[in-house]
Amino acid sequence: MRSMGTFCIALLLLGTGCPAALARPAKPVIRGMALGHYTDIRTPALEKMLKELVSLGASHVSLVVSWSMHDVRSTKIGPRKDYTTYKKVLKRMISRAHANGLKVILFPIIDVQNRKPLEWRGTIKPKSWDDWWRSYRRFIHHYAEVAARGGVEVFCVGSELVSTEKMHKRWTKLISGVRKVYRGKLLYSANWDHYEPVSFWKLVDVVGLTAYYSLAKRKDADEETMLRAWKQVRDRIAGWARRIDRRVLFTEVGYPSLDGGAVHPWDYTQGTRADMEEQRRAFSAFVRAWDGVKELEGVVFWDWYGAGGPKDKRYTPRKKPAEEVIRRWFKKLAPKKLAAGK
Repeated sequence: MRSMGTFCIALLLLGTGCPAALARPAKPVIRGMALGHYTDIRTPALEKMLKELVSLGASHVSLVVSWSMHDVRSTKIGPRKDYTTYKKVLKRMISRAHANGLKVILFPIIDVQNRKPLEWRGTIKPKSWDDWWRSYRRFIHHYAEVAARGGVEVFCVGSELVSTEKMHKRWTKLISGVRKVYRGKLLYSANWDHYEPVSFWKLVDVVGLTAYYSLAKRKDADEETMLRAWKQVRDRIAGWARRIDRRVLFTEVGYPSLDGGAVHPWDYTQGTRADMEEQRRAFSAFVRAWDGVKELEGVVFWDWYGAGGPKDKRYTPRKKPAEEVIRRWFKKLAPKKLAAGK
């Protein structure tokens, strides 16, 4: 039997072209949703959310776990009571996600408990970098072992650690150690305004970015305004991705469902009224801007955790108009299986 490639070449020589159904399929796009901060979640509630994600059309669920620093000058990173996910809960979440047919992205992040204005995990400056890196390696190796034992498909070695990103030797040592424990794909997630200076993109398998870009200057901006903003961002990111010959995974794309959520998408504490329609427009603008872009590895929307509904002001699109925007796009992106015998 001749190969499909030989068959297509013959058709091309005849001038008839290769049928679309026989052409090489595009690389699947990750269709992800995050389950954010939690310490405990009952099995029935977990099972309900996971089944909702399957119905939504998701291929991946991102499980976010965190350890804490006291402040940006601290050298110790450790679990935080009533904030860090219990290990047995995390193992159960991984197991149940797989049982429901979802692939898992395990996403450890650092929480800074006491912050002054403009301080966050991207501005950490510990008293001793040697001590901080020893603590950080302990943190990441702890979850790398969980990921390895649980068969996690993608593991994140860091997120938004701007002040460390030029420390190539430190990251090389960390990533080399993780690969001895964990055999799946490694991800690093850069902040949305600081992805080009990262010195170690070649050491990871997946290039990640968070994406809390402002889409408008006014709270009542229409979808076309938001779309123009996303297209400008898209062109910059796609051009950069081509230069480094990589595709990009958005690890966090989210908009709180409140008035001004698209103006300051990183700020869910604005105190304005609930606005489901502004959230929907923002998600729709993202989808329209990035649909069909070959530089897109995929997206993880932020996030599914929480009851949702028309009075909720948080990020979740659950039971809101934005949910249908995501559902339609995920359905479009899902690989189409050829019928047997065709």
